[in-house]
Amino acid sequence: MENNLLKDSNEFISNIKSGKAFLVTKSESNVNAMQIGWGYIGFMWGKPSIIIGVRHSRYTYEQLQNSDEFVISIPKAGEFADELKICGTQSGRAVNKIEKCGFEMIDGQKVNVPYIKGCQYHYECKVDYKQSIDPELLNRDILDKSYKKNDYHVMIYGEILSSHE
Repeated sequence: MENNLLKDSNEFISNIKSGKAFLVTKSESNVNAMQIGWGYIGFMWGKPSIIIGVRHSRYTYEQLQNSDEFVISIPKAGEFADELKICGTQSGRAVNKIEKCGFEMIDGQKVNVPYIKGCQYHYECKVDYKQSIDPELLNRDILDKSYKKNDYHVMIYGEILSSHE
């Protein structure tokens, strides 16, 4: 990886916590970007890894069913606010968010998923594992707060193949 994972992890956590990150997926020739606000960075199975949550109902989840790669692009502070809002409120089933946001996409270095030009950091990842949230194993407070409509997340474990600016 080009950057120091520990240094990058602070940026990742700060941006994820505030919903200032894009998850980019590609299935066949369809590229989609989704705003994300939940995730982890660390080590799993002896590899640098990112874990993100994507709800079953999301178009992004459909794309991840057909692909084993994704990219997370972290914007520079104060940039891409309008684009994050679009990617967090509109579905890729109905809108081509890449075009609507005017994103310039750059081919991934290690994956077949492009990343968003102008963002500060990019994490190119290969899916290692997918695990659906089991409501029977979930703390009742979290279940009541986050899953009132029973639209559970699938946790996507991705090995970080490249981390770069």
